[in-house]
Amino acid sequence: METDEDNCKIRDREFVVRRALATLWWILCTCITLTPRITHAQALPQETGAIRIHVKGSAQIQATASADGSSFIVRGVLIDDAGAPIAAAPLSIQAMSPETPSASIALPSPLSCDAQSRGSRPRAASRDEYEVDTDERGEFCVRGEGALPKASIHVRFRGTKIHDSAEAKALLDTGELRAARTLLRFEPTVETIDLDREAVPISGSLRVERSDVLPEVGAKREGLLVALEDERGTKLAEATTGGDGRARFDVTTSALGDPGAGTLKLRFDGAPGLAKASSTLPVIRRSEAKLTLAHPLDSADPEEGVPIDIDVTSSRGAVDGGIVEARRGVESVGTGTVNAGKVRIIASFSVDRAGSIPLTLRYVPAAPWWRAGPELHVDIRIAGPGIGRQILLALVVVVVTAWVIAGWRRAPKPKVPQDAEPTTAPPSGRAGVHVMAASAGQSGWRGIVNDAHDATPVHGARLSIIVPTFEGDGVVARTTTDERGAFTIEGASATSASGARLVVESIEHSTYEQALPPPSVLAVALVTRRRAMLERLVRWARRQGAPFDGPPEPTPGHVRRVASRTNVGDVEEWAQRVELVAFGPEAVDEGLEQHVRATEPKGGHS
Repeated sequence: METDEDNCKIRDREFVVRRALATLWWILCTCITLTPRITHAQALPQETGAIRIHVKGSAQIQATASADGSSFIVRGVLIDDAGAPIAAAPLSIQAMSPETPSASIALPSPLSCDAQSRGSRPRAASRDEYEVDTDERGEFCVRGEGALPKASIHVRFRGTKIHDSAEAKALLDTGELRAARTLLRFEPTVETIDLDREAVPISGSLRVERSDVLPEVGAKREGLLVALEDERGTKLAEATTGGDGRARFDVTTSALGDPGAGTLKLRFDGAPGLAKASSTLPVIRRSEAKLTLAHPLDSADPEEGVPIDIDVTSSRGAVDGGIVEARRGVESVGTGTVNAGKVRIIASFSVDRAGSIPLTLRYVPAAPWWRAGPELHVDIRIAGPGIGRQILLALVVVVVTAWVIAGWRRAPKPKVPQDAEPTTAPPSGRAGVHVMAASAGQSGWRGIVNDAHDATPVHGARLSIIVPTFEGDGVVARTTTDERGAFTIEGASATSASGARLVVESIEHSTYEQALPPPSVLAVALVTRRRAMLERLVRWARRQGAPFDGPPEPTPGHVRRVASRTNVGDVEEWAQRVELVAFGPEAVDEGLEQHVRATEPKGGHS
């Protein structure tokens, strides 16, 4: 008659045979399909430079200063980067000595320019400084009754919550006090210039105020010469104003600088009865980045990575900066940083058969002066694995099968007594304290501290019982786990205190704290600091949603790449730190963990 022990042996042997057959079937399917697997993904390269993001609009002061020996006038206009006037803005005006730029000159009492002035009355802030507010057109004017020596007039705008500060300098021009004031503006304003076009149209408007002294001068706006210059002072074009006071230029882009940030300047040097005027405008010169293969692609194994060399050029030569991304459908399979018009991408992806695989290459700019051109489509020829790999897979089948069969002879596991007291809980992946057993009259706590993921004992973990006191918290009991992760705490008096807490600390694990359970046998699980940082990033990304929450689970690399593409600098920096902490060689202590947590973005991002 068969005994219970014989039945158990038969069931164990049947289980081992089923496991061996399942393992062998999986390996044989792998040999048939010969599916390469991705072993790693190429990380997005770090940015070589950061782009400053302006959260305020810029401001610009256009000012002129004229004198006739017995009086002088400082006048001008304050506008924003779109050419709109900035009204009710306070300005300060000083006269500085050209011989000693830091030495200011005493000014007479300020007066309004005329009785019909719509701006605020100018006032003396000190003996050498005027203050005046712009009117609803952004204009200002201050008159001083008295002679001034040769001086440089400084006009300053300290800025507001929505506008940056600005400053302008104007040399005191003698003999032009009675000249009619002129005002130059770009109309329409220009934000970007496409360098890939042969020429671009630019126009400016010259407005002349009617002069009380020479009323016939104020009506003259036709036939006035206006020059257009760039930030280098190079004259790009000249044009005369038409009857509408508008000067029109056709600027050849070959005369402009390379892609980047620059300025355009309109300049009117004055005319009999008309004062000088100028206007500057910040612009971005842009060009399109085009992708071409540096050389034809050879057959390659995607498991080892497919090298793709690409030239990135524009109408102005090599492109520097930005990245090129290789995509297979919607999946990113590799990226590379553009350096001096060259980039190499190592594309890694899985395939189920030999043949031709289409990839799409696209340029992602890192600066606003580069514009992505058409995507480049290439085909990767995938060669099937050779006889060497087939032999290797066959050897793997033999070795694994032998290992499974050898398991039949392994000694049976020792039986656990029915009345044995459990001291561990199955790995849950979460930090926590589980009460495994409790008995009446027990006066302390004992148990084991394990890793929450792999259930390995945590040696040297410190457990403390803390109760609130009049001066804060007090430790009433403390112990440290041995090499098996076991601990014992004696001290029944701690349970009588209201609000007692159990605190568990470890060098490599995040600190865990909860209310103290009654005296019992405990199974304590701790999560490593590295895993804790990853879990915080996953929770953050899922709260944000797309595009930060990527399938199947967001990773630091995914969050960093999304933040880089969307120019969210604080998220990119935080994700990079989490990546270094989670996967880097550096030991993660409590200080480093707290530092990374402190940089976690608080607000929402889209």
